[in-house]
Amino acid sequence: MNIKEEPVISLTKTVEEIEKRLITNALDSSNWVIARASRRLDITERMLAYKMKKYNMNKQKGKKITIL
Repeated sequence: MNIKEEPVISLTKTVEEIEKRLITNALDSSNWVIARASRRLDITERMLAYKMKKYNMNKQKGKKITIL
């Protein structure tokens, strides 16, 4: 009897990758202004700052982060 193992799909990692992509897109389209990006994402500025810290997104090469 040969049992095939199903590949593991990590829901947590998948959600994190999607979240990082959405945050990066919102920051890029808002010229890295936290207030604008948080409005685009429909979350608070505090939540966006937390997620940026979680994903180590505070310092992007050549980008200036603006908090209004």
